[in-house]
Amino acid sequence: MGVPLPDASAWHFPAEMVGIPGSPRVVVAPEPGAGRLTAQWLFDAGANDEAAAAFGLSHLVEHLAFGPIGAPDAPDFDERLGALGGTSDGWTDRERMGWGATVPVSAPEDALALVKLEGERWRGLVIDDAAVVRQRSIVRQELAETIDWPHGLDRPWLDQLLWSAGEPWSRHPQSPPAEASTVAEAQARWLILRDRAVLVLAGEIDPAAVTPALQAAFAGTTTPEPPRPVAKLGDPGCEPGPPAVTWRKANVAEGAVYLAWPVPGRDHPDRVALEAIARWMGGARLSAGAGCGELVVERRGTWWSMHRHVTSIRRAIAAIARDGLDPGSVDRTRIAQLTDLARAVGSLDVRARAAAGCVLADRAPDCLADEADAWIHLDPAATQHAAARWLEPEATTVLAVVPPDTLFAPPIPGIARRPW
Repeated sequence: MGVPLPDASAWHFPAEMVGIPGSPRVVVAPEPGAGRLTAQWLFDAGANDEAAAAFGLSHLVEHLAFGPIGAPDAPDFDERLGALGGTSDGWTDRERMGWGATVPVSAPEDALALVKLEGERWRGLVIDDAAVVRQRSIVRQELAETIDWPHGLDRPWLDQLLWSAGEPWSRHPQSPPAEASTVAEAQARWLILRDRAVLVLAGEIDPAAVTPALQAAFAGTTTPEPPRPVAKLGDPGCEPGPPAVTWRKANVAEGAVYLAWPVPGRDHPDRVALEAIARWMGGARLSAGAGCGELVVERRGTWWSMHRHVTSIRRAIAAIARDGLDPGSVDRTRIAQLTDLARAVGSLDVRARAAAGCVLADRAPDCLADEADAWIHLDPAATQHAAARWLEPEATTVLAVVPPDTLFAPPIPGIARRPW
């Protein structure tokens, strides 16, 4: 290999499970001298778990988590957290949802106050008509403010297009909740999320001192969820149809084409190689869940150049399937990912989320080292195998956006038309 690589032990993150009967899984990762404590929740349910008729519920519950705690007229969680000097964040993706809170810690009671607050949120999250209406409007506003013009408005269209084809591996997590979503549906989603939860407390914390507070906050609040089926490639909804172009008129100045492949989930041995290919391709995104995921490449430009974009991407994939990424490209993608992992090691919040992800994947809380080891040992042959197995050009689903007044499908040889 052309670049000296560190040992995987450099990513070691000591953490331990705390056994509390009838509680969500809790991990404690003490870091004396940190001066702060982060509480990071991760829930193993996201957009891909939701029915098309009620999409966006996980994202809606994420927002509800920062609202009133205990009663509709009670202070918001963020208001109470602010009184402790803390900050919060939340996110929703295709596979998971999570939120976090971080407070400064100068005395043991500061850590206990955060544990108590998280326990009250866990037990008393308010989900009623007023809360749902309020947070639904905030979700819409958030989406409107973060849309990437001019192509951001294509996201709902692409979601609907893929849903109509029965392909849940490409549901966008931040689509606005459906108008038909009810309080009962949001409450049901919260119950599902509760049974798939992990809490990681990392930073300035004494496990022995905080265990009684954790027991008081969470004991007896959950019942184990029975094992749920996991969609695999080959199951309905995890395979694309024949490659085809779907188009529509759009008020944009240039065209955009999207090539999508279903790929195996996060625990599959080819996942690291697929992530390396996605990095190398530039502009690609990879979403890998417990079951099937997706690798999407987007290209933009003048409409009549779309066929060149598609042809170049398909040729690149065919070349990787034949020869693998060259050693120099493997080195660059490897170093980029190891750099990202090193940043995670350096960030208490991100490290805590990674530990939660390890627990959800039924691995030890300290699995960053395993991830680093997989990247350190990545080689061109692994990328060749992954591309040949999952990314053959004829296995793609091609989606395209049409500029104004275009009446014809783009000239992309070898790919059939779909009606729009």
